[in-house]
Amino acid sequence: MGRLRIDRLTGPPGPLTDGAGRVLALRCHTAERAIARLVGLLATPDLASDEALLITRCSSVHSLGLRAPIGVAFLDHQGAVLRVVDPLPRWRAVGARGAASAVEARAGVLAGLGPGDVLRVAGPA
Repeated sequence: MGRLRIDRLTGPPGPLTDGAGRVLALRCHTAERAIARLVGLLATPDLASDEALLITRCSSVHSLGLRAPIGVAFLDHQGAVLRVVDPLPRWRAVGARGAASAVEARAGVLAGLGPGDVLRVAGPA
């Protein structure tokens, strides 16, 4: 199952920042390919505190089978936050109408965000 870890399914990670330039995660992996979006964090044992996952073309996520608690922020096409669920309750599915992508991070990392905040993932650090 190790070859399905998200860091092996995506390209080099880049920093995830908010609109004020504050770094929320130093290493944000971007799941654009179908296999990476499908697998997500399922084969990743635990996200480090400086790690996140941006899932493109995603309007809902679940925590079924995840080993560690996560938080999620749903974004529109411009990267503006539509909804934040942090922490995401175990064994639940959540979504946001109009979401174009979702950011998953260790529980607590996204808790301070609210609707309208903008998130960006820069090129590899």
